[in-house]
Amino acid sequence: MLLDCQQSRDELHQIRPILIRDLPISGQLIELEIPRRQYYCNNCKKYFTEQLCFVDEGRRYTKRYEEYIYHRVQVTTVSQVKREEELSWDQVQGIFNHQRKQVKKPHGERLNV
Repeated sequence: MLLDCQQSRDELHQIRPILIRDLPISGQLIELEIPRRQYYCNNCKKYFTEQLCFVDEGRRYTKRYEEYIYHRVQVTTVSQVKREEELSWDQVQGIFNHQRKQVKKPHGERLNV
């Protein structure tokens, strides 16, 4: 893993599992328990946690789940999505606002604005 200080570290400091919400399967709510590897750099004395390609930084939902919620809110209401997905109003609104800020680049890449 390449750290911010540009040093390569293969030493694992710890693994901390996190729960990430994903698309429902057959009407069942799905949470993935993902092991997140954390490294410690002896040069810069900082901890670094690996990034997940399927979850935006600082989020607790997969990208595809957030896109799913965003599209559902566009065709129904926040209240209906909240009830069916067992999320709070703030969670649904937060997902919607986060997705609205995403700008699609020409080759399907995502850019935060």
